[in-house]
This record gives sequence, structure tokens and C-alpha cells, in this order.
Amino acid sequence: MLRPSLSHSLLGLRPLSTSAASWAGQTGTQVSRAVVYSAHGDPAQVLKGFSYTLPALEKGCVRLRSGGCCAASESEACVGFPANQTVTLQNVIQGVYPSKPALRTDIGPEEVTIMGNEGVGVVEGFVEDGSVEKSLKIVVMGRSQLSTWQSHTNLPYTSLIRIASNPPISPVQAATLAINPPTALRMLSDFIPLDPQSPKQRNMDGKKQWVIQNGANSAVGTAAIQIAKSWNVGTINLVRDRDDLPALKSHLASLGADHVLSYSELLSNPKAARAQIKQWTKGGSLRLALNCVGGKETTEMVKLLDSEGILVTYGAMSKEPLQIPPSLFIFKKLTTTGFWLSNWVETHPEERASMMSSLAQMIADGHLVEPETEIVELAGDDEAVGGTIRGVMKKLEEGRGKKTLLRFV
Repeated sequence: MLRPSLSHSLLGLRPLSTSAASWAGQTGTQVSRAVVYSAHGDPAQVLKGFSYTLPALEKGCVRLRSGGCCAASESEACVGFPANQTVTLQNVIQGVYPSKPALRTDIGPEEVTIMGNEGVGVVEGFVEDGSVEKSLKIVVMGRSQLSTWQSHTNLPYTSLIRIASNPPISPVQAATLAINPPTALRMLSDFIPLDPQSPKQRNMDGKKQWVIQNGANSAVGTAAIQIAKSWNVGTINLVRDRDDLPALKSHLASLGADHVLSYSELLSNPKAARAQIKQWTKGGSLRLALNCVGGKETTEMVKLLDSEGILVTYGAMSKEPLQIPPSLFIFKKLTTTGFWLSNWVETHPEERASMMSSLAQMIADGHLVEPETEIVELAGDDEAVGGTIRGVMKKLEEGRGKKTLLRFV
């Protein structure tokens, strides 16, 4: 059983009375359908469907069913877990990502790894020992690599976070809440004090604050745009060139982006781009850059920062190294650092749930819109599920389609 990592008070859990025994629900064995791999490799080739029997619940654990229907609209599609064809997903399945899902040797004749780092679940049952709250129904993952790509699972209640907002957010919104919006929030909060509620804001001399980022149309990038907008922080957003660039610029502007440039617009005439950005930020302060790309795009981006700027790297989609002129460190006092949400969670466990609730409330208030999504149903036997998920991975590898949410039916 997984080691509990979050305190009762963090999740707002209260002991159950014996009158809640009828809510104990599904606690016996249960067939679970999962997406797994038994060998590292290309996600479009090695992922497959797999069915196994979950054991009966132990004390302190809950039975989760992936997905759930919005209480406000029972007709809304149930969802379970997101699938992104990102460098992170590729690295996990190739076995080179630092955070690795568990290798299971206890659920079949071959060793398999159940995929999944994010998702939303419905609590279907628990073993009553006075430690799980009756109202703990819709939850998201409070730890990484909990193998969420399955129809049912048993997890310690201390590894889950109940999402509280008024009005409640939908399962579609909750399914994509646990990783990308928190990553954006932390990077906007922890390096340069952009949050207007931060006591350190008093030292910012009243100047308008700006942030520049590449990969601005990613899930993290669009979350950063919206959070910054809610704080009255300006954003300069860099995106790769594409046929529908005007439509993308319009979409990002609708989310709150102040300015959007393509990489070619930046790289073809860096001097003109720097002059334009200097005009945009006139009278303000541009000291924070967010990087998920690397390569020459980041080299030019970091040159735009004011003195004592900070470059925060959280990805490397181009797979090109960072090449930063030494003069930026010497004369402009540039600082470079990295950010990985898993590290932050390990060192700030008691802040995770409150941060998630704050983000959920931003969604409920209309200040944070979830990425455009497509729901794909995983139906049929294991062979059919495997064919569907490999097709999804191939489509995403080719850069086609929206952020994908998977659910078993």
C-alpha cells in the first residue's frame, strides 16, 4: 500500500460516525480495466489494455472510479484522466523520467506498469475506520504517478485532494487541474513576487509587472496567461509558427494575453523585436521569463529581460540545450533556475490542497478556463482498448487534435 503523505487536516477530513456505515459502498474485490505497458518504448506502440482484479480495500483506503458526472448537469460526459503526448509522457514510457510509476508484479502473469499521473475520481467506497469523510466524493490526485489510467483503483485517502469551490467545478475542469495550473501558479509566485497578495509586492515600486514565456499555447502557458491577467500582470507570449497563427493569436488574446509573437517574428529581426517589446513594457518591469522550449528561441527571449531577471525552465520541447551569453550573467545579473512541481509538492505538502482549492475557485469564478479538450471513450475488450489508446497516442504524436481526456465505458 502506498505510504500516506498528506495530513488529515490538509484535506479537511473529519472522523465518520457509525451512522455513515451505509456509505461504505464498494469495498470487496473489483475488476479494473487499465492502460499499461510491459516494455519501454514508443507510446503509440507499447501501450495496451489490461484487466485485473483489485483486492478488497484495506483500512485507510478508498475505492475510486475514474471520472464522474457534474452534479449541476447529469448529462455532462463523465471523464477520467488526461493524455498528453508531451515530452514528459514520452520520457515516462521510455523509462527516463525521474518520477516513475510503480512496476506491478502482483496483478498478472507478466510485469506491467499502469499509466497515469493526473485525473479525477469518484469515491465509491471505503473501509470504515473513522478516518474518511462521508462527503469526500469527487477528488483529484495529491501525489504523482498514482496510476490513474484505469477504471477503478484502491488508494490511501491521504493521497487524494477534495476539490472545494462554489459553485462546484465540473469533472472535465477537475481532470486537468492537478499539474499544469499549479505549475503556472507557482512559477508566477515563487521567483518574482507577481501575486498582488504577496507581502513582497510592496517592494515593487508600483511598476506594472510583466512576464514573457515561450510555449505560450501549452496548457501551462494558457494557465499562466489567465492567472497573470487576474493579477493585472502583463504577458508577452511566444509561439511557434503555423498556418493558423492569426487564429491562435486571437485565441490567446481572448484568454488575456497582452501580446503574442511567433518565434520567426522574434528571430528574424531580434533588434526590432526588442524595440517593440521595450515599447510595450515602457514604465514597467520585465524580470521573469518562463521556458519550456530551450534552444535559440530561449536565447533571444532571455535577452529581453531587465536587469536582475530570472529565467525559469520547466521543459525542453525542442530538445535543444540552453545557450545563454555570459554577458547576461555578468552585466545584467541574470539568474537561471528550474521548476518541477513534484519537487515543490515534496517540500510544501501542507500548501498543496489550499493551492488546489484556490485554483478551483478561480475556475468557478471564470478567471481560469480549462484547455480545449476532446473526450475519447475506451470501450470493448483489452485488445480494443489497446487499439484505441495507441491511435490516440499516434494522433497526438503527429500534433493533431486537442488535449485528450480518456474514460472507460
